[in-house]
Amino acid sequence: MKILVIHGCSKNGNTTELVRYFSEQLFSLRECEQESLYLQDYDLPFCTGCHNCILRGEDKCPHFQVVSSIEKKIMNADLLILATPGYMFNVTGIMKNFLDHVAYNCHRPKYFGKRIYMISSCTKWQAEGVFLSMRTWGSAAGFDPGGEFYTDMLPLPYSAALLEKKRRIVSVAAEKLNRKLDLPLRQQPDFGNLMVFKLFAKISSLAPGIFVADHAFYSDKKAQSRDINWHFPVKIPLYKRIFRNYILRVIDKAFSRDFDLDKAKDEQGFYKNKL
Repeated sequence: MKILVIHGCSKNGNTTELVRYFSEQLFSLRECEQESLYLQDYDLPFCTGCHNCILRGEDKCPHFQVVSSIEKKIMNADLLILATPGYMFNVTGIMKNFLDHVAYNCHRPKYFGKRIYMISSCTKWQAEGVFLSMRTWGSAAGFDPGGEFYTDMLPLPYSAALLEKKRRIVSVAAEKLNRKLDLPLRQQPDFGNLMVFKLFAKISSLAPGIFVADHAFYSDKKAQSRDINWHFPVKIPLYKRIFRNYILRVIDKAFSRDFDLDKAKDEQGFYKNKL
C-alpha cells in the first residue's frame, strides 16, 4: 500500500510527532510504503480567487505547475493522509491554501478508488472545525473516508501516565484504520453526492460559457440524461431517484426565479453581479 502524508505543519512540531508514531503503529500491522510531503517545502503562493480552476480548467490556475506536482503524488497513492494542527478552530493557513487550490475537485472529482485519513494535534473544542474542510473536500473529491483522529499535545512535559494515554489513543486509531483498509471501498455514493453530481451538471448546462470546464466534464459523462446517476455506473434505489428528481424540480423552479437564464446561456468567462 502506498501512503502519501501531506503535512500542513512544521517538520518538528506536535503534529509531525503524532504522524510519526501513528505511522510506526500502522507499519507494525501491515506493509506500507509512505512518503511525507511538507507543504512548507513547496513554493505555493496564496490562491488568488481567480476561479480559473473551477470555471476554465485546473490547468488555467496561475500556480498549476506546483499544484499538479502535488496532485500527481496523490494520484499515485492508495491512501492520502492530511495532517494539520488546529489553528483558530481550523486547519493551518498553509493547509487551507492547499485545499483552496485543489477545491476544483469538488466540481470534477477524480480520486475514486482511494482513501483519505486525517490527523490533527488539537483540542476537542477545535476538532470539528479542523476536520470540516478536509472531510468535505475528501468526500467531494471522490475519496473513500478512512477516518480521522486527534489529540491535544500541549507544550508542557507530560507525565509518564499521560504519555502512555496519548500513545494508546494513537495506537487505537492506527488499529481502526488498519481494519478499515481491509474492507472493500464504498461502492455507493451518499445522497448528498448524488445531488451534487446532478446539480453541477445542471448549472454548467445553464451557463456553459461561464462553467466551461464543468460543462465539458459533465457533457462527456452525459450527466443530463435521466439514466446517468453518477460518475460511474451505480444502482440507485427507486426511492432515492424519486426524491432526487423531486428536489431537482424544486431547484429548477428556483433557478428560473432567481437567475436570468437567457443571459446566463450567452455569458462568457467569469461573471460578477453589480449591486
